[in-house]
Amino acid sequence: MKAEPTFLRDFQIHISREILVRLLGAGTGAAQLREDTLRMIQKEEELSKKLLHPQGVCQILENRQLEGLDYLRDHKLSGLALCTIGPELENKVKELMATGQEPEGYVLDAIGSVAAEATADVVNAKICHWAATHDLVATPRFSPGYGDWSLEEQRVIFSLLPAEKIGMRLNPSCMMIPRKSVSFAVTFRKEDEAQKIKSPCERCGLENCPFRKT
Repeated sequence: MKAEPTFLRDFQIHISREILVRLLGAGTGAAQLREDTLRMIQKEEELSKKLLHPQGVCQILENRQLEGLDYLRDHKLSGLALCTIGPELENKVKELMATGQEPEGYVLDAIGSVAAEATADVVNAKICHWAATHDLVATPRFSPGYGDWSLEEQRVIFSLLPAEKIGMRLNPSCMMIPRKSVSFAVTFRKEDEAQKIKSPCERCGLENCPFRKT
């Protein structure tokens, strides 16, 4: 990865059915869903293939370049990233909701949430590859607004990365547009320190989050 931003566009992502059904409130899995609900999920999954346009931008930055990102001030190097699936899926969700197709809209919206996280995973893998080639290990990714990282610092990430080139921007409340987007950071450790790295979920109090990994 070069010193300037690295762009990733229109790559393949995997929509985890397991995470999707948890997000839809099915608890332990698809076995708890009714047959008609499963058919609806399959239909909206197929529709989503035409609506997902994953993109991302990431960059490795030195501490001196991170003025205003207090959360990262103790790290010599940090990786920053912005990712989105684009606006088409959320526009379709709005259309479904407006035409009385709320169940379909709800399922498609959930697919968008899973897709946004899957997009972030691909971009994160790019950063992890860079780290490996420099004898470093990347920490698990973490995002503004989770744990004790202030959402306000989202503004700094958007000032450092060319968000507009992948169609992203912030509203006055620091919420991302398109809505199905992810911002995150990683820091780096030497390989012998990697065992000390904990999951970002351990920093977060949302114990019932469907995306929780610990």
